[in-house]
Amino acid sequence: MASSTKEALANALRQMMAIKPIAKITVKDLVEICGVNRQTFYYHFDDVYDLLEWVFEEDANRVLPREVVYDHWMQDVMLFMDYLQENSSFTLNVYNSDSRLYMLQYLEGKMENCIRSFAVIVSEGRNIARQDFEFVVKFYAKLAIGFISQWLDMGMQLPKEITKERILHSMEDSVENLMERFRLDRL
Repeated sequence: MASSTKEALANALRQMMAIKPIAKITVKDLVEICGVNRQTFYYHFDDVYDLLEWVFEEDANRVLPREVVYDHWMQDVMLFMDYLQENSSFTLNVYNSDSRLYMLQYLEGKMENCIRSFAVIVSEGRNIARQDFEFVVKFYAKLAIGFISQWLDMGMQLPKEITKERILHSMEDSVENLMERFRLDRL
């Protein structure tokens, strides 16, 4: 029952976000759509932004990759762009709200996990210090999130294919090259 109530509240939030910015959505709006009382809402969530974070995490955990497969890593990373585009009104509403930083940090963490899984394969057989390995992972996650942020700043006006192409072009073979530069036996 609890998860169906949470899902109902999540669907109500999505419905409201199609017509109102997140800052204008109230708990009253959501409980009226769901036919539950305010206490039920507050049993599950602290406020509308807490619900928003839950929705974002649930969607992202369901849709975005947890790791990247070496043979098709570019397609796995681009699932981020596809998710954001397919949920553009929700994405832009979150991005243009007080939850922007949370959203970007969450996506960056997911991107780091994906890039890390790829970097483990790429660094195999190379003698790379852990701190350098993590630097490379964070560098490329921030690069991708920077491009995504620029795209969101422009209201997703550029076709996602252009932004995707830029990200892919920037990252192609570069993770391997940067890992090679950090080999301890090369320094």
